[in-house]
Amino acid sequence: MTEATGPAPPGDVTARPSAWAKVRALLIFFVICLQWADAVPLPELKKRDLENPIAQAELDRWTGVLNGLGVSIGREELLERALVVGDATRSARRAVLRPWAPFRRLTGTGQGWGLFAYPDPFAGRLTIVERLEGEDAWRDYYLAPAPASDGLTAALRYRRVRGVWDDAGDRPRPRKVYDHFVDWIAHRRFSADPSLGAIEVRLDLHRVLRPDQGEEPPDKRRHARMRERADVMGEPPS
Repeated sequence: MTEATGPAPPGDVTARPSAWAKVRALLIFFVICLQWADAVPLPELKKRDLENPIAQAELDRWTGVLNGLGVSIGREELLERALVVGDATRSARRAVLRPWAPFRRLTGTGQGWGLFAYPDPFAGRLTIVERLEGEDAWRDYYLAPAPASDGLTAALRYRRVRGVWDDAGDRPRPRKVYDHFVDWIAHRRFSADPSLGAIEVRLDLHRVLRPDQGEEPPDKRRHARMRERADVMGEPPS
């Protein structure tokens, strides 16, 4: 008497993966390798990176650490070695990733962020203020990184939405997507509160100082965009 044959039951570990499953697994592994090569925190320092006050303090600290461990090296020598290593690692990363740039653009699998060598002392703070219809005084609606208070502020804190305005904060002139972002915020606020007459969205420059540098200065207005109710309450922005 022979055993009946047929498809393996669900969860059967003896079942062999199909050819497509193997190809798909290889493609996923390949994309993960490219992402790793793009995101791994290599020391790709440039001279302008080391002009940052926080980077200067780190340079002094590491010079002292190495001297304390018996490594005789001066501050300027450590700086030059860091730049040589930074050039080499940057060139190596580009050599690995450049041939695959068309594949990554086609599939949308590019790595859009990297880990940080040191904190950014010139941060962009998302600031949203609004004005009631017929009044002159402005009131604060959202000042990052405030906790979420409604659906819109929760969306602003979401990582994929935050990437839109956080990227614009690092640019002298934000891209067109920033204006669409402002339209989207204004439409949400005007729809939620009929008493509002105008709204302003900014990415104020927030200077972060070390404890020994004194009190932080006031934020500097930057990338301000104002919308009045009549500007946006036609068709919702796409």
